[in-house]
This record gives sequence, structure tokens and C-alpha cells, in this order.
Amino acid sequence: MLKIAIIGFGKRANDVWKTIDTFHACTVAAVADPRAEELKQERGEEFPDCAWYTDAEEMLNKETVDGVLIGTRCNLHTKYALLVAKYNLPLFLEKPVSITEEELAQLETIPHMEEKTVVSFPLRRAKLVDIVKDFIDRGVLGELSQVQAYNNVKYARGYYHKWYRDESITGGLFLQKSTHDLDYINYVLNRGIPKTICAMESKQVFKGDRPANLSCADCPEKESCPESVQNIAEYDPKYAYPPAKCAFAVDTGNHDSGTILMQYPDGLHVVYTQNFVARKSAGKRGARFIGYKGTVEFDFNTKSVTYIDHMSDRVDHISVETTGSHSGGDKNLAKNFIDIMLGKDVSRAPLSQGILSAKLCLAAKKSAETKTFIEL
Repeated sequence: MLKIAIIGFGKRANDVWKTIDTFHACTVAAVADPRAEELKQERGEEFPDCAWYTDAEEMLNKETVDGVLIGTRCNLHTKYALLVAKYNLPLFLEKPVSITEEELAQLETIPHMEEKTVVSFPLRRAKLVDIVKDFIDRGVLGELSQVQAYNNVKYARGYYHKWYRDESITGGLFLQKSTHDLDYINYVLNRGIPKTICAMESKQVFKGDRPANLSCADCPEKESCPESVQNIAEYDPKYAYPPAKCAFAVDTGNHDSGTILMQYPDGLHVVYTQNFVARKSAGKRGARFIGYKGTVEFDFNTKSVTYIDHMSDRVDHISVETTGSHSGGDKNLAKNFIDIMLGKDVSRAPLSQGILSAKLCLAAKKSAETKTFIEL
């Protein structure tokens, strides 16, 4: 049985653990979390053999485990990845791997972790993406002209109501969302490191003059405000997040739309845009790859791929059956992590790709702030 240690046992870490446990006999042998005592009371019966710590280094000094899962908030990912690297253990690292350039430079000092670190990039491991990559690798599209990618996030209220609104913790929404999309685009294209990037962001909706730290529950306008938790619960209950902070307060971080232009050394350029105002069926995530001979487009929400042959009347619509979160990508990452712990494989979402994606997102953020093109 594989023994796993978890640093930061929140919702995402719990979801990843459950997926890992589906495919191989594993146990949560140890947890390090500031809420260790509370978690022990809540989940002690579920994990009777688990050792609970508030300090991750103490845990790794005392426990013998086969791998470590880091599920802390974003500003702690690098700190604990560097700690795990001292013990040379297989690592499942939540994205983004870093939120500053200084942190990225630190991660680049642990190349021995490259093949044993699985970065949480499930989109690159989704079947939809594999199908699109196959079209391109076989040359079906001919010479590529452009990539148009998009992510209209229908569940985005949490980025304004919850702790995600604090950019000092998350690094902002380029690092939160486009880190996934830029990674799968790099994976599909396989053209090396992009050469130039520029970006623009705007905040048109989730801005306002309400007092800092105002909660929906305490707001005098909660009856009329469409973003109050009680009103969201009426028309979109799945995405009501109590307790919630005011989405129109002066301390609400995050843009509500952003766009990135990225160019590779051979001249091919990508346009990617993300929006956090779209709701319900307006939600859309995917990309269109346009070549001389044909175009292929896919969408994660509809689980579909469309191929258009430019040289004939042929149009193929491919429906892809997937199960599990992130269009099945989380399952594939979990299997990969298990095989690394068993010594059967190397990472299919390696540390270098997490570093590259974070570099691109930080460059996009800098470009948007300075209104300049960034050479990489």
C-alpha cells in the first residue's frame, strides 16, 4: 500500500486524493495543515492511521511516505515544493507552481524534481486535447496559421466572493486560469518556448465603492443586489458561496476579463481570452486551431471536437465520452502520479512545464500593467 503525505488538506487536495485512491491501494499516512487538530476531529475516523501535524517539515522528518501532495493556497506552493525536494520524494504540486518571478527562480534550482513532480495540469491530460494534438501531429491541418483559445468561466463568482479575491495569495487570474490554458496550448503545439507575449485586462463589472471587507450578510442592499448570496441561491444555486464578501467593494481584486497574445519563434501566434462575467450556457472553454488544410476546434463544456476540411465539404463532429473532473484529466494525472511512486513512469506534467506556464502568466500580468510587449 502506498503512503501519501498531504500538505494543505483543503478541497482540491481532498479531490485529488480521492481520485488517486480510486486506482491503487493508498492511505493518507500524514497531514500537515494549520487546522490539523480540527481536521483530526472531523476526519480522524476516515483516516485512523494518519499522523496529524501543523508543521510540514516536522512531518517529513518523522514520517516515511511514498509521495507528497501539496494543496495549500497558491502563495505557499513554491515554499513547500522546495521542502519536499530536500527529501527527493515524488510530488503532486497544485498550480500555479509559483506566483512571483523570485519563486520561479527558486524552483529552477531543483532540476532533480523534474520527472518526479506532477504539476496539476489536468487539461493537457484530457482526451479532448489528445484528439486535437493527434490532428496536428499527423499534419491533417497543414501549416498552422493561428490559434484562438477562450475560457468564459460560468462559475467565476468565487473569484470575487471568496479568498480568491486576494491577489497577494493567488497572483491574479492569469495565474489562476490561463496557466491551465497556456499549458495545454504549449503541449499541443510542441513548438518550444514562446518568444513574445503581451496582454490586456479590464474590470468592467466587479468594481465599486462599497466598504472594504463588507459581507453579503451585513450589506444593506442584500435584498436587491443580484450578486448577494441569497439572490444567487435563487437563480444559480450551485454557485452561491456563503459566507461571501461583497463583489462590488473597494477591496475586490481580480480583473473580470483578460486577453493574451503570444508568439512562437517561428511566427505562429496565439490569442487567448478569459472572461469571468459569462454565466450558464455562455460558459465555454476550448480552442480553435486553424491551418491551411483544415481547422479543428474543441470545447470542454460540450465534450466535443469539430474538424472542418478546407479542401472539401467534409465536417466531422466527434463527441467524447469522459468521466471525472477536468474532462477526465484528473484521473490521468492520478494514474501518472501512482506510476511515479511505483517507479514505473516519469511525469507527464513535469515541473519545467509548470515553471514555463507561470512565467508566461507573470509576463502577461506585467504586460497588462505596463502596456508593453514582453520578450521572453
